[in-house]
Amino acid sequence: MKALPSLLAVLLMLCSTSLAQTSPTQPTAPAQQPDAASQTSTPSATTTTPSTEAAAVPAVAFGPGAKIFIEPMDGFGARVYDSITKKKLPVVLVTEREKADFVMSGEAHVKKPGFFKGWVATDSGKGHIAITDAHTGNQVFFYRFTRVDSMTTESQLYANWAGGCANHLKKTLKEIEKKK
Repeated sequence: MKALPSLLAVLLMLCSTSLAQTSPTQPTAPAQQPDAASQTSTPSATTTTPSTEAAAVPAVAFGPGAKIFIEPMDGFGARVYDSITKKKLPVVLVTEREKADFVMSGEAHVKKPGFFKGWVATDSGKGHIAITDAHTGNQVFFYRFTRVDSMTTESQLYANWAGGCANHLKKTLKEIEKKK
């Protein structure tokens, strides 16, 4: 969902750039016929520029060997990073977003009950991670978690969630490898 506003911003910027380039020449087009011919070639050149830029970036299929950038996610990203390296998943973790083919984002948080409710109720929590294509914004992986054990500390809980994310990602990567 975070990629959608970025994509809209890029599209808006491209549209405003092409409008800014064509708007000064439009009033003079009816007055002079030779300029009208040059105007038709100018917009087509500007409309082909975005498509050639998109074609210059090759589409990378999600699977083993994919370059993934993990967003910080309020500290949860570091735990996921550690779990992925510990379990030796067949992906390449990059530290710069520009070098990544895919971006992992999400959230995780524990909700502690109040003082009186804490005598009866246990902690609750939830979170999710999603991996999206860095170039198109298409989602290629999603994992949601909600389980909270009453006998674990908050730190252990986040570590368990990160391990679960890595396990599900590993399972998904194995399924993709089998299909190839």
